Amino acid sequence: MVDLTTITQAIAAATGGVALIDKIGDQVSRFLTKREPSFEHRASIERDGDAIVQKQYGVESHRITASDLAKLPVAQLRHIKVYEQSMENHYAVWASVYPQLALAIDPIAKAKTEQQLKGIIAAMKGDLVAILDFLMAGGLDLDDHYREIRDVVSQA
Repeated sequence: MVDLTTITQAIAAATGGVALIDKIGDQVSRFLTKREPSFEHRASIERDGDAIVQKQYGVESHRITASDLAKLPVAQLRHIKVYEQSMENHYAVWASVYPQLALAIDPIAKAKTEQQLKGIIAAMKGDLVAILDFLMAGGLDLDDHYREIRDVVSQA
């Protein structure tokens, strides 16, 4: 049987990973597609005590409870923390490199910055997709910007 501490840590990691996706999603999409994101941010995924809650326009549409997560393999529950920590590391690098793109006047400097950003996305891709897949395995239906960023990054 899965202990409550492992489940609680998985909930924190999954929602922490989603918070990072929310921070970086529009920037990554804009960078990869060279256009403004075309989706609304009507969906949100957040922690509510010992549950993960999906909302549409601020109204709860789905809830993954601790007992729902207890049905998942222990290894999957523990590994979500690895994905979240890895995303945190990639986000830290992204946050320092991405602003340089707007400042790059020299074409060579701009090309180097773009290559760095592509490398970060390539490294982050598996973690981002794994976090969203974890939520889908728990029963969430990805909507708007979550589906969009998953699709955009998957094609990168």
